[in-house]
Amino acid sequence: MEWSNAKKFVIVLLVLLNVLLAGLNYNQNRENTMTATQERSIFEVLSRNGITMYTDLLTEHPPMSRLAVELPSYNKETLERLFFGSARTTVSTKGGETVYQGKQSSLTMSGARGVWETKAVKSGKGEMTKTEALREAQKFIDNTEHFFGSYGDAIIAEESDGFRVNFFGQYKREKVFANYFSFFVTADGIQNITFNYYPVRGYTGEKQDLSYADEALLAFMREWKKGEHAEEATIDRMELGYARMESNTAADGVASINLEPCYRIYLMDEEIKKGSNGRIIMKMNSVTDVHLSDFKSVKRKAVNQPKRDVHCLILLNFLQCLFV
Repeated sequence: MEWSNAKKFVIVLLVLLNVLLAGLNYNQNRENTMTATQERSIFEVLSRNGITMYTDLLTEHPPMSRLAVELPSYNKETLERLFFGSARTTVSTKGGETVYQGKQSSLTMSGARGVWETKAVKSGKGEMTKTEALREAQKFIDNTEHFFGSYGDAIIAEESDGFRVNFFGQYKREKVFANYFSFFVTADGIQNITFNYYPVRGYTGEKQDLSYADEALLAFMREWKKGEHAEEATIDRMELGYARMESNTAADGVASINLEPCYRIYLMDEEIKKGSNGRIIMKMNSVTDVHLSDFKSVKRKAVNQPKRDVHCLILLNFLQCLFV
């Protein structure tokens, strides 16, 4: 009889602990989600300062680690196969750049960055559509056989003489802004390719909570109003991904570069600008990067408590089964 009562007591205690830990886990997850009040407030502040949001706000901010990458290493045969159809090239170096020269096209490499150009393709989009331009660029990405990693959906912009098609890297479903391919496509074909590629080594360091999207927007707003920009701005899209922040040397002696979580804000019809402090960057006529280190003072506590809570729940359920 006493053993039966003890079993009941232990079961009730474990159930209560399960409920308590589940509540703690729920509250921790809520800390990574913006409230409706926060959403309304940031929209009002932006509106009063001449900034319009034409997109939904990122409301969930799961903890993220930094991403360790390294400088790429290429061989001549691979680059000739990917960019010159396996035709032979002559190679020259000057000022830290390596130039591969073909009959009508050239490839200039400098660290992670490369620029391919051809004289065989004329400017002018003619009757070409966005779909056709995307098909040309996608064909090249597919033919690289993932040599430059994986890439997400394209962003297409129409220009006077053709279409700009941009792809950004992906790693385990997360965007890698530091890795990209930018194609300029005309009715004749691909005229120019600009790309940047860092091979990914993996995540590094503990996961940390991120600042809310409204804090990133406030940082952007302050920088925008400091510069010589138009009085008004329209935000077309907002994304979370990884951008280059710092480099160091890994334990195996290989130069390792850390990519940091970063909010990317896409603007409509704005000129290329750069923030006065060099930390918030306007680029590609429509993109602004806000690094989380720009507003560390508003960062919230870290890090892995939800995982520990889940592990406790699993352990307690196991103990409960032993007593039943």
